[in-house]
Amino acid sequence: MERKKFSEPKLDTIEGLTAKLIELNGKLKESEQARTRMLENISHDLRAPLTAIRSAIDYFMEIGDAEAIDKEEIKQLANLLDKRARTLEVLVNDLYYLTSLDNTNNRFKFEEVPLGAFLEEYFFSAEIDDKYAERELIFELPDDFEYMVNMDVSRLTRVLDNLFTNALKYSYPGAKIELGAYVPTNEEIQQNIEDGKDYITFYVKDTGIGIAEDKLPYVFERTFMVSDSRTPETTTGSGLGLAIVKGIVEKHGGRITCESKHGEGSCFRVYLPKL
Repeated sequence: MERKKFSEPKLDTIEGLTAKLIELNGKLKESEQARTRMLENISHDLRAPLTAIRSAIDYFMEIGDAEAIDKEEIKQLANLLDKRARTLEVLVNDLYYLTSLDNTNNRFKFEEVPLGAFLEEYFFSAEIDDKYAERELIFELPDDFEYMVNMDVSRLTRVLDNLFTNALKYSYPGAKIELGAYVPTNEEIQQNIEDGKDYITFYVKDTGIGIAEDKLPYVFERTFMVSDSRTPETTTGSGLGLAIVKGIVEKHGGRITCESKHGEGSCFRVYLPKL
Protein backbone atom coordinates (compact mmCIF):
# COMPACT_ATOMS: atom_id res chain seq x y z
CA MET A 1 0.00 0.00 0.00
CA GLU A 2 1.34 3.38 -1.01
CA ARG A 3 1.90 5.66 1.95
CA LYS A 4 0.15 9.02 1.80
CA LYS A 5 2.45 11.96 1.64
CA PHE A 6 2.16 14.68 4.20
CA SER A 7 1.07 17.96 2.69
CA GLU A 8 1.65 21.19 4.52
CA PRO A 9 -1.45 23.31 5.06
CA LYS A 10 -1.65 26.33 2.83
CA LEU A 11 -0.50 29.60 4.32
CA ASP A 12 -3.79 31.34 3.58
CA THR A 13 -5.65 28.55 5.46
CA ILE A 14 -3.47 28.96 8.54
CA GLU A 15 -3.84 32.73 8.46
CA GLY A 16 -7.60 32.39 8.10
CA LEU A 17 -7.86 30.01 11.05
CA THR A 18 -5.62 32.26 13.15
CA ALA A 19 -7.75 35.31 12.35
CA LYS A 20 -10.90 33.37 13.22
CA LEU A 21 -9.45 32.25 16.56
CA ILE A 22 -8.40 35.81 17.37
CA GLU A 23 -11.90 37.03 16.51
CA LEU A 24 -13.56 34.37 18.68
CA ASN A 25 -11.18 35.11 21.56
CA GLY A 26 -12.05 38.81 21.29
CA LYS A 27 -15.78 38.04 21.42
CA LEU A 28 -15.28 35.82 24.49
CA LYS A 29 -13.38 38.62 26.23
CA GLU A 30 -16.12 41.14 25.37
CA SER A 31 -18.79 38.75 26.66
CA GLU A 32 -16.90 38.19 29.90
CA GLN A 33 -16.37 41.93 30.37
CA ALA A 34 -20.08 42.58 29.77
CA ARG A 35 -21.00 39.89 32.30
CA THR A 36 -18.62 41.41 34.84
CA ARG A 37 -20.08 44.89 34.31
CA MET A 38 -23.61 43.55 34.72
CA LEU A 39 -22.72 41.82 37.99
CA GLU A 40 -21.04 45.00 39.24
CA ASN A 41 -24.12 47.06 38.39
CA ILE A 42 -26.49 44.54 39.98
CA SER A 43 -24.36 44.47 43.13
CA HIS A 44 -24.45 48.27 43.23
CA ASP A 45 -28.23 48.43 42.81
CA LEU A 46 -28.80 45.70 45.41
CA ARG A 47 -26.65 47.43 48.02
CA ALA A 48 -28.83 50.52 48.52
CA PRO A 49 -32.16 48.79 49.30
CA LEU A 50 -30.45 46.12 51.41
CA THR A 51 -28.69 48.81 53.48
CA ALA A 52 -31.98 50.65 54.05
CA ILE A 53 -33.76 47.45 55.04
CA ARG A 54 -30.95 46.46 57.42
CA SER A 55 -31.00 49.93 59.05
CA ALA A 56 -34.76 49.76 59.57
CA ILE A 57 -34.54 46.27 61.06
CA ASP A 58 -31.76 47.39 63.44
CA TYR A 59 -33.90 50.31 64.55
CA PHE A 60 -36.93 48.09 65.17
CA MET A 61 -34.78 45.78 67.28
CA GLU A 62 -33.45 48.71 69.33
CA ILE A 63 -36.89 50.11 70.15
CA GLY A 64 -38.49 46.73 70.75
CA ASP A 65 -38.44 47.14 74.53
CA ALA A 66 -39.02 50.88 74.65
CA GLU A 67 -42.05 52.07 76.56
CA ALA A 68 -42.79 55.04 74.32
CA ILE A 69 -42.84 54.32 70.58
CA ASP A 70 -43.42 57.04 68.00
CA LYS A 71 -46.11 55.53 65.79
CA GLU A 72 -45.54 58.07 63.02
CA GLU A 73 -41.86 57.17 62.85
CA ILE A 74 -42.75 53.47 62.77
CA LYS A 75 -45.12 54.15 59.89
CA GLN A 76 -42.42 56.01 57.95
CA LEU A 77 -39.96 53.16 58.45
CA ALA A 78 -42.56 50.61 57.38
CA ASN A 79 -43.18 52.60 54.20
CA LEU A 80 -39.43 52.72 53.58
CA LEU A 81 -39.17 48.95 54.04
CA ASP A 82 -42.06 48.42 51.62
CA LYS A 83 -40.51 50.66 48.97
CA ARG A 84 -37.06 49.07 49.23
CA ALA A 85 -38.53 45.56 49.19
CA ARG A 86 -40.44 46.41 46.01
CA THR A 87 -37.22 47.63 44.44
CA LEU A 88 -35.55 44.32 45.26
CA GLU A 89 -38.51 42.36 43.89
CA VAL A 90 -38.39 44.23 40.58
CA LEU A 91 -34.64 43.73 40.22
CA VAL A 92 -34.67 40.04 41.14
CA ASN A 93 -37.73 39.26 38.98
CA ASP A 94 -36.32 41.08 35.95
CA LEU A 95 -32.92 39.46 36.38
CA TYR A 96 -34.55 36.01 36.55
CA TYR A 97 -36.70 36.75 33.49
CA LEU A 98 -33.70 38.00 31.50
CA THR A 99 -31.53 34.99 32.28
CA SER A 100 -34.44 32.63 31.53
CA LEU A 101 -34.54 33.95 27.98
CA ASP A 102 -31.15 32.30 27.43
CA ASN A 103 -32.44 28.96 28.67
CA THR A 104 -33.20 26.75 25.66
CA ASN A 105 -35.62 24.71 27.78
CA ASN A 106 -37.75 27.81 28.36
CA ARG A 107 -39.62 27.49 25.08
CA PHE A 108 -41.87 30.08 23.50
CA LYS A 109 -45.45 29.20 22.53
CA PHE A 110 -45.78 30.62 19.04
CA GLU A 111 -49.09 30.98 17.24
CA GLU A 112 -50.36 32.93 14.23
CA VAL A 113 -52.02 36.08 15.52
CA PRO A 114 -53.43 39.18 13.76
CA LEU A 115 -51.04 41.90 14.91
CA GLY A 116 -53.62 44.70 14.60
CA ALA A 117 -56.14 42.96 16.86
CA PHE A 118 -53.42 42.14 19.40
CA LEU A 119 -52.27 45.78 19.58
CA GLU A 120 -55.83 47.10 19.74
CA GLU A 121 -56.69 44.82 22.65
CA TYR A 122 -53.58 45.90 24.53
CA PHE A 123 -54.25 49.59 23.89
CA PHE A 124 -57.79 49.46 25.28
CA SER A 125 -56.59 47.63 28.39
CA ALA A 126 -54.02 50.40 28.93
CA GLU A 127 -56.63 53.08 28.30
CA ILE A 128 -58.72 51.95 31.29
CA ASP A 129 -55.66 51.56 33.54
CA ASP A 130 -55.65 54.30 36.18
CA LYS A 131 -51.87 54.66 36.12
CA TYR A 132 -52.12 56.22 32.65
CA ALA A 133 -54.84 58.68 33.70
CA GLU A 134 -52.48 61.66 33.41
CA ARG A 135 -51.17 60.71 29.97
CA GLU A 136 -52.79 61.13 26.57
CA LEU A 137 -52.92 57.68 24.96
CA ILE A 138 -53.10 57.53 21.15
CA PHE A 139 -53.72 54.53 18.88
CA GLU A 140 -52.76 54.67 15.20
CA LEU A 141 -53.62 51.74 12.95
CA PRO A 142 -54.50 51.77 9.21
CA ASP A 143 -58.04 50.55 8.43
CA ASP A 144 -56.75 47.85 6.08
CA PHE A 145 -54.10 46.57 8.51
CA GLU A 146 -54.73 42.81 8.38
CA TYR A 147 -51.34 41.19 8.86
CA MET A 148 -50.51 38.00 10.71
CA VAL A 149 -47.35 37.36 12.69
CA ASN A 150 -46.04 34.30 14.50
CA MET A 151 -45.89 35.33 18.15
CA ASP A 152 -45.91 34.24 21.76
CA VAL A 153 -48.76 36.42 22.99
CA SER A 154 -47.69 36.54 26.64
CA ARG A 155 -44.10 37.44 25.73
CA LEU A 156 -45.03 40.23 23.33
CA THR A 157 -47.47 41.52 25.93
CA ARG A 158 -44.45 41.77 28.23
CA VAL A 159 -42.70 43.81 25.51
CA LEU A 160 -45.60 46.27 25.38
CA ASP A 161 -45.80 46.38 29.19
CA ASN A 162 -42.14 47.35 29.43
CA LEU A 163 -42.31 49.94 26.66
CA PHE A 164 -45.47 51.55 28.05
CA THR A 165 -44.06 51.53 31.58
CA ASN A 166 -40.93 53.26 30.32
CA ALA A 167 -43.01 55.85 28.46
CA LEU A 168 -44.93 56.51 31.68
CA LYS A 169 -41.87 56.72 33.93
CA TYR A 170 -39.90 59.01 31.69
CA SER A 171 -42.62 61.54 30.94
CA TYR A 172 -44.68 64.08 32.84
CA PRO A 173 -48.46 64.55 33.21
CA GLY A 174 -49.99 65.61 29.91
CA ALA A 175 -47.41 63.77 27.79
CA LYS A 176 -48.53 61.64 24.84
CA ILE A 177 -47.97 57.88 24.56
CA GLU A 178 -48.72 56.52 21.11
CA LEU A 179 -49.07 52.90 20.00
CA GLY A 180 -49.24 52.18 16.30
CA ALA A 181 -48.26 49.88 13.45
CA TYR A 182 -47.46 50.11 9.75
CA VAL A 183 -45.79 48.30 6.87
CA PRO A 184 -42.19 49.55 6.61
CA THR A 185 -40.68 50.43 3.25
CA ASN A 186 -37.92 48.29 1.76
CA GLU A 187 -35.53 51.16 2.39
CA GLU A 188 -36.41 51.24 6.09
CA ILE A 189 -36.02 47.47 6.40
CA GLN A 190 -32.63 47.52 4.67
CA GLN A 191 -31.49 50.37 6.87
CA ASN A 192 -32.45 48.61 10.11
CA ILE A 193 -32.25 44.88 9.41
CA GLU A 194 -30.53 44.07 6.08
CA ASP A 195 -31.60 40.44 5.74
CA GLY A 196 -34.01 40.67 2.82
CA LYS A 197 -37.10 39.39 4.66
CA ASP A 198 -40.54 41.00 4.83
CA TYR A 199 -41.37 42.71 8.12
CA ILE A 200 -44.26 44.40 9.84
CA THR A 201 -43.66 47.13 12.42
CA PHE A 202 -45.30 48.35 15.58
CA TYR A 203 -44.04 51.20 17.74
CA VAL A 204 -44.44 52.93 21.08
CA LYS A 205 -43.72 56.66 20.99
CA ASP A 206 -43.79 59.21 23.79
CA THR A 207 -43.28 62.94 24.29
CA GLY A 208 -41.28 62.40 27.47
CA ILE A 209 -37.83 63.46 28.63
CA GLY A 210 -36.01 61.40 26.00
CA ILE A 211 -32.57 59.82 26.11
CA ALA A 212 -29.22 61.56 25.76
CA GLU A 213 -27.61 60.91 22.36
CA ASP A 214 -24.46 59.38 23.87
CA LYS A 215 -26.60 56.81 25.74
CA LEU A 216 -28.65 55.63 22.76
CA PRO A 217 -26.21 52.93 21.54
CA TYR A 218 -26.36 51.23 24.96
CA VAL A 219 -30.04 51.30 25.98
CA PHE A 220 -30.64 47.63 25.08
CA GLU A 221 -27.51 46.31 26.78
CA ARG A 222 -27.76 44.23 29.94
CA THR A 223 -25.08 46.41 31.49
CA PHE A 224 -27.15 49.57 30.98
CA MET A 225 -28.49 49.52 34.52
CA VAL A 226 -30.53 52.03 36.48
CA SER A 227 -27.39 53.78 37.75
CA ASP A 228 -26.47 54.67 34.16
CA SER A 229 -29.92 55.41 32.80
CA ARG A 230 -32.37 58.26 32.67
CA THR A 231 -34.37 56.99 35.66
CA PRO A 232 -35.67 59.89 37.77
CA GLU A 233 -34.98 59.73 41.50
CA THR A 234 -38.68 59.29 42.28
CA THR A 235 -39.02 56.08 40.25
CA THR A 236 -37.81 52.54 40.74
CA GLY A 237 -36.73 49.97 38.21
CA SER A 238 -34.12 47.36 37.47
CA GLY A 239 -32.73 48.95 34.33
CA LEU A 240 -33.11 45.54 32.64
CA GLY A 241 -36.47 46.23 31.00
CA LEU A 242 -35.14 47.12 27.55
CA ALA A 243 -32.67 44.23 27.58
CA ILE A 244 -35.64 41.93 28.26
CA VAL A 245 -37.58 43.55 25.41
CA LYS A 246 -34.66 43.05 23.01
CA GLY A 247 -34.28 39.39 24.06
CA ILE A 248 -37.98 38.64 23.47
CA VAL A 249 -38.07 40.42 20.11
CA GLU A 250 -34.99 38.56 18.89
CA LYS A 251 -36.55 35.24 19.93
CA HIS A 252 -39.34 36.16 17.49
CA GLY A 253 -36.78 36.63 14.72
CA GLY A 254 -37.26 40.39 14.90
CA ARG A 255 -35.38 43.51 15.82
CA ILE A 256 -36.03 46.59 17.95
CA THR A 257 -34.65 50.08 17.38
CA CYS A 258 -34.76 53.30 19.36
CA GLU A 259 -34.90 56.90 18.20
CA SER A 260 -34.80 59.61 20.83
CA LYS A 261 -34.06 63.26 21.38
CA HIS A 262 -33.30 64.53 24.85
CA GLY A 263 -36.15 66.69 26.10
CA GLU A 264 -38.53 65.71 23.28
CA GLY A 265 -39.27 62.00 23.68
CA SER A 266 -38.49 58.52 22.34
CA CYS A 267 -39.80 56.08 19.77
CA PHE A 268 -39.20 52.32 19.98
CA ARG A 269 -39.92 50.36 16.79
CA VAL A 270 -40.33 46.57 16.77
CA TYR A 271 -39.84 44.77 13.45
CA LEU A 272 -41.40 41.30 13.24
CA PRO A 273 -41.29 38.85 10.29
CA LYS A 274 -44.51 39.06 8.30
CA LEU A 275 -46.34 35.83 7.45
